[in-house]
Amino acid sequence: MTRIDYLNAASDLRRIANWMARGQKEKLPLIIKLWSQINSQKETARVTDHFIGNIKPQEAVKNKRLRLFFAEQALLSSLRLQHKYF
Repeated sequence: MTRIDYLNAASDLRRIANWMARGQKEKLPLIIKLWSQINSQKETARVTDHFIGNIKPQEAVKNKRLRLFFAEQALLSSLRLQHKYF
């Protein structure tokens, strides 16, 4: 993966974190699509698995504490990917 790919994945994770933290359930189809794209790459999936584990966005939306945990960990994952090459 190139540096730009890591930065794009980090940007997507920041968007996901924002939407999840705000509880925007109408964004769930887009969140699922972005989440599957991020986890389709082996390098980015390794980072998200480390921070978030096996939690799916569909599950996290149903529970407020889990949703906020998911948002926080997605934000941490985005920071890790953003600084991958710096």
